[in-house]
Amino acid sequence: MTNTVNMTATGMISMPQETMVNIPSQNVSIPVRTGVRVRSKRASRNMIRTAIAMIAAVFILVGLSAYAASIQHANNVLIEENAYLQAEIDSLNSRIVEETKVTRVEEIATKEYGMVYPTSANCIIINESEESSTNLAASIRSNAYN
Repeated sequence: MTNTVNMTATGMISMPQETMVNIPSQNVSIPVRTGVRVRSKRASRNMIRTAIAMIAAVFILVGLSAYAASIQHANNVLIEENAYLQAEIDSLNSRIVEETKVTRVEEIATKEYGMVYPTSANCIIINESEESSTNLAASIRSNAYN
């Protein structure tokens, strides 16, 4: 039996062994070499650590993906609320434009407040040539009632 030890790149130890194989039809025994691999403790610890790290990485990726999905959902809700508020602002702006038109203001003034356009009978003419000592209110009163 030949015993040689071969170290592989993965930390595996390969120990070829010779075994005897019997061939029944010919009553002959032929030596056959088989390889037995033995892992070192360090290699198996490294494999376990790598597996644990990969599993942790998968859990972290799944958690981050779920977190990103929840943030995207919150973002979509805010976008919908902003669209609703913008539509309401546009509606209010158009109402402001409609309500501040001169024709609408005139209509409200005449119908609700009884206002009329002034005529020449409603006008008071104040002459600048009159004495400055005359009170303005008295001047308006005298012209209004005459």
